[in-house]
Amino acid sequence: MISFRYHVVSLLAVLLALAAGVALGSGPLQRDSSDGSGGDDAEALAAADARVEQLEAGEAFDAAYAGATAGELLGDRLDGRAVTLVSLPGAADATLATLSDLVAEAGGEVTARVSFEEKFLDVANRQLVDELATQMHDSVERDVDVPAGASGYERVGVLLANAIGTTRTGGRPVNDVSDRVLAGLSAADLVTTQGNIDRRGGLVLLVAGAPYGSSDEREGAGSIVSTVATALDEGTNGAVLVGPVESAAPDGLVGALRADPTAARVVSTVDVADRVSGAVASVLALGQQAAGASGHYGTDEAADGPLPGASEG
Repeated sequence: MISFRYHVVSLLAVLLALAAGVALGSGPLQRDSSDGSGGDDAEALAAADARVEQLEAGEAFDAAYAGATAGELLGDRLDGRAVTLVSLPGAADATLATLSDLVAEAGGEVTARVSFEEKFLDVANRQLVDELATQMHDSVERDVDVPAGASGYERVGVLLANAIGTTRTGGRPVNDVSDRVLAGLSAADLVTTQGNIDRRGGLVLLVAGAPYGSSDEREGAGSIVSTVATALDEGTNGAVLVGPVESAAPDGLVGALRADPTAARVVSTVDVADRVSGAVASVLALGQQAAGASGHYGTDEAADGPLPGASEG
């Protein structure tokens, strides 16, 4: 079976070859049409077009097959489970919708939707986050136990775990802590909620996009997400971070979490969530978290195989 990485590399090779052809064709190395190379160029272009069509057809089949078999594969893995869906900067709406549908197909329900804004993941706002964390904790310290000496992002992670998560399988209603914490983060344009939160989820699914920003910004965002995701995992029944293939790069959010020994030990990841098959793997990883285990799945960058259970003998 041809891997997804092979498809991507092949497609990139085709596109780069075409780009190189265009560049050479308009530059000093342009050949006169009389030299007989026109036929070869046309054949190469036709072959590239055919290859792209093959890749698109293969991807369409992959999506159709994964969609048709998802119900049997997922079963009731999330039966009665409430899930909080967290979108990170760049997360695709289509991916979020597919994941929400598959959570329902597995017997669960997305009961809360939250967005982490770029400002929240920008290390330039570290002081703002630290000051805000102190203010919010002061207002809810009787209800939330934050470890002494915790950093600003660690404190915010603990506060968020209480505001949008719970350890109860079916979730819990929002409470005064939820209102105060989310109001503070929203006022600072760091975190926003999508509609009303029906219940705080017992599981948390974080959905990333492709890497963005400068090298320093990517490194900072990766560290922040790893810290907050770890706190969310510890304050609930489990957390999973998923994203597209690009997110598994060392400067991507999934890649950064996998490189963090503390976060990688408890938070699960999937690096092909933008494909239907990857979304199925993401929901399976949520079910695994609900059972008290974790792992890293997707492409060959993932340590534990394509999906939970696939690497077991």
